[in-house]
Amino acid sequence: MVLKNHPLSGEERKIVSTRLYQSEFLYLKKICEKENKTVNAKLKEIVREEIRKKFGEMLEHEKEGKNE
Repeated sequence: MVLKNHPLSGEERKIVSTRLYQSEFLYLKKICEKENKTVNAKLKEIVREEIRKKFGEMLEHEKEGKNE
């Protein structure tokens, strides 16, 4: 799905991957199920939250209180 009005639309994307121990993955999966999110969506949320903590709001639409 392409978001035409998204502020980062057209910007190059990078893939991030890591290896987790089975127990860590199971806890992550349990969190995702509880929040009704996919693992991918939760990881994006975690990364964006960390960026906001360290660097402030990275997207203009976040200042307006909009979420993806």
